[in-house]
Parts: sequence; structure tokens; C-alpha cells
Amino acid sequence: MKLGIGLKLGFWLALLGIFSTAVTGYYAYYNSRQLLIKASQDKLLTATQVLAHHFTFTLDDIDADVRFVAALPQVQQIANGDADAARTAESKKQLAGIVSSLLTAHPEYFQIRLIGAKNSGRELVRVDRDETGLSAVSGSSLQEKGHFDYVFESMRLPAGAIYTSKINLNRELGAHHGFDKPTIRIATPVKSSDGKTFGIVVINVDLNGMFDQMRSDITEDIKVLLTNGDGDYLIHPDTSKTFGFDLGRRVLIQDDIKETKRILDGKQDNVVLNTDDKDGAEQASAAAFVRVPYGAQGDQRFVIIGLVAPLKNVLSESRALGFSIIKITLLFILLTIVIALLLSRVLARPLNQMARAVSQFSAGKPISDLPVQRTDEIGLLARNFLSMSSKLNAQVAELQDKQLYLDYLAHHDQLTKLPNRLLFLDRLTHAVDKAQRNCEQLAVLFMDLDRFKEINDSLGHFVGDQVLKIAAARLHECVRQEDTISRLGGDEFTIMIEDVHAAADAVVVAEKIIAAFQQPFVVEQHDFIVSCSIGISIYPQHGEQAEELLRNADAVMYQAKNLGRNNYQLASEEATGVAVAKQTQ
Repeated sequence: MKLGIGLKLGFWLALLGIFSTAVTGYYAYYNSRQLLIKASQDKLLTATQVLAHHFTFTLDDIDADVRFVAALPQVQQIANGDADAARTAESKKQLAGIVSSLLTAHPEYFQIRLIGAKNSGRELVRVDRDETGLSAVSGSSLQEKGHFDYVFESMRLPAGAIYTSKINLNRELGAHHGFDKPTIRIATPVKSSDGKTFGIVVINVDLNGMFDQMRSDITEDIKVLLTNGDGDYLIHPDTSKTFGFDLGRRVLIQDDIKETKRILDGKQDNVVLNTDDKDGAEQASAAAFVRVPYGAQGDQRFVIIGLVAPLKNVLSESRALGFSIIKITLLFILLTIVIALLLSRVLARPLNQMARAVSQFSAGKPISDLPVQRTDEIGLLARNFLSMSSKLNAQVAELQDKQLYLDYLAHHDQLTKLPNRLLFLDRLTHAVDKAQRNCEQLAVLFMDLDRFKEINDSLGHFVGDQVLKIAAARLHECVRQEDTISRLGGDEFTIMIEDVHAAADAVVVAEKIIAAFQQPFVVEQHDFIVSCSIGISIYPQHGEQAEELLRNADAVMYQAKNLGRNNYQLASEEATGVAVAKQTQ
């Protein structure tokens, strides 16, 4: 029996439908899985960076508490020694009460002390946290601490300076609840009215308790890792790996995770990776690590904070998507075979329509001309296929939206909504290439708010944040729409001005900005002037690379500050050389 053209066409269309659907399903599944894993990695890096910011902000809060205690009238009265023994004893008692309240409000604090410089660094006021609660230590239980490095190093600091210790196990006698636990000490000197160092105020912080509070928004299945600048584990799910350097052994993160060595060497600020799931989906995980400096800038101390999250949830979503694709694909195959066998001649035309629709979907084009109005199997097939494509397109669109949002977060400052350093350097690099091709000039302005830290210290970070937002808005008013403004971090802003005919064009913009910042800043009933200092570099006179232009503008900005602030300086070989030399001192 000869097969007619209709049956032959139906047979081959059925095969085509099966093949096209299988390829499309596999492509959709594979790409969806990769997008889910990439989104999970990006989300984990963002969470790690947020945890790193929390770590920095927490240390800043501890610095503020140390300065608060050191500035208390009771501390100053004890330091000046201008009262009789009874009043001094009363001041110590009051100080112990205030310190106890601070310990109650901060469960991550082990101990707060006032240590005098005399009598080999004898403790004057000490409040400990122990198993039963808080206890104020007095009399002979007060110890001499002058031989500890955090004591004599803190006493050498100027007034208001902060000493931040290395992170280690607390082996100090009298530590009570904090003994043999991971500790970081924050201290500041106490000066008497004649300017002499009377002693120090020191807070012992429970590292584990601090991180328990910081990771409150992180789910339990995500593991937290913390190492020092040498790679020694400070926090690890396996506690036998932590603080090996204090226990006569070394357990290093770079031995376990070789990619982290680039962070330890300073070649990268962060690393994102995922483990191979060849041992099973339950073992697959994503990890993100971030380098976080802390302490005084001269100490060059840093830690590595890492988050390790299992990928089983992401992979389970991928498998569920795969099952849905398989079900829809099988339905499509079944209907195609039935239609091909029973109605091959009649359905040649609508099957051709279906084949074209599959081709359009495979090519990523909009699906059109489907016989969805039919009430037979062809119509059902068309509607099911359209439903499948809609679901897949919706899932892919959702993943793309998430990717775009994460990309926005990675390239913009969340406070001012301005481009960050990464995006600014990218635009500046492209602008330099364009200027080189067209033999044009461009200018880079590096701006820093004068005495911004005083606003944060005196009025609080909320007021400081509002000042930064107002500063960003004023900068927009001073430049053209096509110019690029970015916030590099803190109170530092940069402006890129393309198509500059002469250095005077950039100077005009700098003068305009300085004039704009002479207008008062009004924040929460506070009315004050925030001036700025600006450094200017011109391409190609002051650099032919983006980093070089930014560095030279930064250098002469510091020269502007040294010349009295509230002014601008234009880069030159001599000016940048002097400024850079001052920065490195």
C-alpha cells in the first residue's frame, strides 16, 4: 500500500514536531538553569557585600561607644583628679552603672573597662559579663594590664583616636564570659585637662555574638566564613578549623579554596564561585568572598567575609521547570502523532502552521498565525503550545528582569542613585577611546566634601546621607545632561566632561560647583554650609588612561584641600607630583 502525500507529510511533520519540541525544551531548560544559578551567585555576592558593610558599620558603632564612654563627665572627673576620694569613688560607681547599661544594650560586648596609666596599667572601673549576668569588679580583683599591647599602644594615640586590635582568642585572665572566645578589642585614650594621657577606655567584643546579630537576615542554610588577612579561619561551621594560629596549628582558607588567594594578595576585592555538583545536587553550592579593611588605615588590616549557600533550592526550581517542559513536550508529541495518523491529509495546512510556529519559537521570534480558534485537536495543540511558550517566556523574562536589577545594583550607588566607581571607569574608558579617535579633549573633576566627617560625627549618619543626596542634586544642576556624575564612595564624587575645548571649560564647571555649594544645606532644621574641594585633570595633557586621569584629579584635589579647601586645582606634572607625595607620607 502506497502512502499518500498527506500521510507522508503528516509523518514527517510529526517527527519535526517531536524534534523541535525536544530541542526547544532542552534549550529552555538548560538556559533557565544557568540563569537561575547566575542569579543565585549574584544575589549571594550582594548579600556578602551587605554583610561586609554591616561589619564595617558595627565597628564604627563600637568606635562611637568607646568615644562616648571616654567623654563621660565621670571619666573626665576621674582623669583630672580634682575631687576627693569620696567623690572619685562615687564617679566610678556612676561610671560602672552607665557601662552596665551599655553592656545590657549590646549583648555582643564581653567587657568594658577604664584602665589607668599608673600602677602598671591598673584597672580603675571594670564591668564584666559572666554566666549570671553583669558584675562590676572592684578592689583587689582589679588587675594590672599595662603589659598588654592594646593598653600601651592605645595610650600612645592622640585624643579621639581609635585602636582596633587583631582578632584572636581571649586568653586574658579576668575575662570571665569572654575567656577563650574570639575577641576584638576597641580602645581610645583618655586625656586629662592638661593634655596628659590618663589611661584608656576599652571594649571587648564577642566576635561570634557580633556576627550572630549581623547575620539576622541570612537564612540558616547559608554558612558564614571569616578569616584574617593571613587566611586563618576565625569563623567556620567546623570550629576545629578556627583560630589554629592561637592553638599551635594553621588552617588556611587558601588551602581549602584556592581562588581566595587572589583576595589575600590584593589582586581582587571579591570572588564568586560555585562547586561542581558531580557528587549530587545536595553537595552543590555557591560561594562569595569579599575583602573588608578595618582598623586604622596605617595598620593595613583586613578580613575576608564569605557566604556559602547550597544550590539545592535553585536546582530544585530548575528540575520543576524541566518537569513542566517535559510534560508539555510529551503532550505536544502525543497530539502531533494522533493528528498526523488520523487527519494527515486534512491537517497538512494547519500542521504547516504549527511547524512554522515551532520554528519561530525556536528562533526566539513572536509566535503568530496559530489556529487557536479551532475546536479540534489542532486547536488544543496550538493553545497548549501557546501556553507553554507564554510560561517559558514569562519565566525567562522574570530571570532577565532580576538580572537587570542586579546589574543596576552592581553599577550604581544606592544612596544617591549615581553611577559607582565601576560604571564611571567604564564610561571614562570609552570616552578616552572616543577622544583619542577624534583628537578631542575631556576633563575629569574629582570632588570631596570638606569636613563631611564632622557632620556625620555631630549630626548623625542620617543627616550625612541627606547631605550627600543634596550634593548629588546640585551637581546635576551644574553640568550638562550628557556629562557623567558618579559617587566613588563616602563623600567623594567624580564628574566626566566630554568634548572640552580648553582647560578653562572645566574650570568654569568647577567654579560653578563651588558657587552652588555655598548655598546652605537644610536638613531636619539644621542649616549649614558644606564647601567642597575639586581636583581637575585634562585628557591627554594629564594622562592618557582612565585610571591615570582619575588618580591625577584625586591627587590635586588633596592639594586643593591643603591650600585651604573650598577651591579647585588643575593638574600639572609638578602639582600632581607634590600631591601624590603628600598622600603617600
